[in-house]
Order: sequence, then structure tokens, then C-alpha cells
Amino acid sequence: MDQGAVAKNHERYDQAVAFMDQAREKVLALLASVPQQRADRRPAENEWSVGEIADHLAITERAVMPQVVKLAATAPLHEFDYAEVLKKRPHRLEDAGDVTITGKATHPPELTPTPNRPVPQLIEALRDARTRTKHELAPLRDQDLAEKFFNHRRFGPMTLYERLYFTAYHDLKHLGQMQRALARVPG
Repeated sequence: MDQGAVAKNHERYDQAVAFMDQAREKVLALLASVPQQRADRRPAENEWSVGEIADHLAITERAVMPQVVKLAATAPLHEFDYAEVLKKRPHRLEDAGDVTITGKATHPPELTPTPNRPVPQLIEALRDARTRTKHELAPLRDQDLAEKFFNHRRFGPMTLYERLYFTAYHDLKHLGQMQRALARVPG
């Protein structure tokens, strides 16, 4: 691979990881400002508390990122025609963070959070998940992650770069959910 292509891959990778980190820092800042009692309180019987939302984010990242790493190593190149993928995608990737556009999704049972976890543990779990993600992804920095795909259950195929961005949009979607929950939970 020529040095120009490697440099381009580094730039694209670094931008995606920086966006993931920016979104995560917003979640962490909000979570750090919430007293335990409010973090544990659900705004309604069938809605997650702020703490449960944070736990879901950590669980999801720990479940998904090893799949991304495996796909980078094993997925066939250009498995999907990207132009066709974009035509069939139900929403723009950028809209993944906006439930008013994409609607509320259900989650697989294995991504269900545990209620009433201590806020410091949730913060540590989110940081640990991101540290682990960055460690596992680091060897992929030289690769062109636009050549391999992750098949998302709602959005369909997305490049591995897009999957990294999707992680940030997932954080931002749930950050909004946390803010809405706090607005409805007495403080």
C-alpha cells in the first residue's frame, strides 16, 4: 500500500475515533453531574434510568467492537456495492442519533442494562469500554475500512468507518434520552 493511501486511512480512522471520543465525553460529563438517586430513577415504568442508559452504552460497545475487529480481519473486500447500500439505507447515518427521524428501536436482550449501578462504576465501564475499543482498533489504522462492511440490523450494511461513526451517533442518541429522562425525574 502506498504512503498516500496509508496517510488517508490514518486520517479517516483518526477522525472517526475522535468523533467517537467527543460523543463519549459528552455522555461522561452529563453522567458525572448526576447524583446517584437521580441516576437510578426511571422517568416512567417502561423507560430506562440515566444509569441504565449509560450501562447500555458500555455493554453495547463491548459487544459490537470485537465484531468490527473480526470483520476487518475476515470480511471480504467490497462485499456490498456502496452506491446500492446508500440507495437502500432507510435513514442517513447522521440521523441515527435522532429518534424523531429513525424512531425508537428495540435492543437485543443481551444489551439490556443492569439497574441501580453506582455512577462511578458506570463512568469506569464507559471509559474502560472505550479504552478497550481503541486498543483493539489500533492495528486497523492502516487499513482502508471503507472496503469492508458491518451489517447493522436496522440500517443495513455500513462500512467499518461508518460503524465507528455510528457508535458516536448511538452515544448521542442516548445522551438525548438521558437529558429527557433527567428533565422528567425530580431533582
